[in-house]
Amino acid sequence: MKKAFIDIKGMDCASDAVEIERSLLKVKGVRSASVNYLVREGFVNVNNNVNEEKLKAAVKKTGHDVTNIRFEQEKR
Repeated sequence: MKKAFIDIKGMDCASDAVEIERSLLKVKGVRSASVNYLVREGFVNVNNNVNEEKLKAAVKKTGHDVTNIRFEQEKR
């Protein structure tokens, strides 16, 4: 498992955040997703097979853009 921190451009309200969370949760391998529109960031727990492109595509489907994604391997 790894964690992804996603910087998201264009969120204006809480409903945008909910829409992005739902889209991220549809990606195979995403275990949990939390998006905060105030700081314009998403936090996602994913399996190791989930890559940057899959997460970007999920955000893009909602009409928003990703400015940066950084991964952190879960410590055991």
